[in-house]
This record gives sequence, structure tokens and C-alpha cells, in this order.
Amino acid sequence: MNQKFEKGYLLIANPVLPDPNFSRTVVLLCNHNDGGSFGLVINRVAEFSLDEILEESEFTIPDVQKIFLGGPVAPTQGFFLCRSEKELAEVEPICPGVHLGMNWESSKLVAEQIEEPEKNIRFYLGYSGWASGQLAGEMKQKSWLTREANDTFVFSGNEDKIWSNVVRSLGKDYEYLLNAPVNPSLN
Repeated sequence: MNQKFEKGYLLIANPVLPDPNFSRTVVLLCNHNDGGSFGLVINRVAEFSLDEILEESEFTIPDVQKIFLGGPVAPTQGFFLCRSEKELAEVEPICPGVHLGMNWESSKLVAEQIEEPEKNIRFYLGYSGWASGQLAGEMKQKSWLTREANDTFVFSGNEDKIWSNVVRSLGKDYEYLLNAPVNPSLN
């Protein structure tokens, strides 16, 4: 089992992970250091649209409706990920082709710099965070599998399939996880 976890890696929830906030999720690890870890769940679409959140705001990005739930921490704080092969102002590179913006306002500038912003920018509310040593402890408990991130997974057109596709990418030895019950204690 790959245990490497650092910026630019995906954390793939093991079905035995007991926290319902992370059941069958994939987290893009955006920062990891001695102080802790920060990431965004990339496969949880909110049940509300971006327009609903921004009803009383002048903020708009054309044709972007989906908003993702980045995690249970600070659920009103906004972030965005964008896809671009070139360096961009206002964002931090996370892995090849994927950049992180720390506030939605800067996404306007980014949208002007990339092709098809409606496909290549994703907005998130909240984030996933771990205190110093906490993620390492979860890794020892085998709560997460890991692999290097790429823009294909992060910007998959079918968010419902991201977890299963990432698990499949780990190889045949991990395919048994696809059939694991969502709540193993009920089995």
C-alpha cells in the first residue's frame, strides 16, 4: 500500500474509514508540513448551485453552476481549483496542471487567463484539515490510500465515479475495495 502523502497527492478514503464526512471521498492534498495538512475533497458536489450562494453578490463566472464541498472545516470559506498547463497569477501550483486559489475573487483574473473556464475552474466551500501528526496517525490506521494527483482525476466529468476510478488506478490488488460495503459494521 502506498503510504506517501504530500502536496500534490490524492488521499483515497479506505471504506473502513469511520468518519462519514469522508466516506468514499478523494482529497487533493494541497499543503502538508510539520504544522498540519490541508486539502479539498474533489468528488462531493453540493446540493445547491453557485448561483444560490451568490444571489446577493456581483461575483459571477459564466456557466459555472456546480459547487463542491471541500470538507467539513470552515464550511463557508471559499476556494477554487483551476486547470492550466501554464503558470498563472493569483494561484498556487499543486500538481501538474492543477492550481489552487485561496479566494473566489481571484478566480475572475484566472478565468481570463485559461481556456474554457466553465470546464477548468471548480469552486469549493470548506476544506479538509489535519493538525500536526493527525494525518500520519490516520495513515498508520490505513484510513487512506494515496497516489500522485493529476488533472484528469481532479477535473473528471463524472464526480460520482472519481473514487472508483482512482481506486482502479491503484491496480488489481485494490479492486476488492470497490465491493466493500459503505458501512462495514452493518455487514
